[in-house]
Amino acid sequence: MDSKFIKKPFSRRSFLKGLPLAAIGVVSFGAIGGKVISSASKRQPPVFKKGSIFTPKES
Repeated sequence: MDSKFIKKPFSRRSFLKGLPLAAIGVVSFGAIGGKVISSASKRQPPVFKKGSIFTPKES
């Protein structure tokens, strides 16, 4: 077992072939994540009638 015959886990060619797939994944993850974050920031707390059992207790 010579050290010059050790196979690397991936080559430069396989890395370059995977770049477009990785770019598509990053863009799609960003688009989905952006929608989730924007919808959470626009969410309003519910409004209840005065005297409802769901209104916060007055101090």
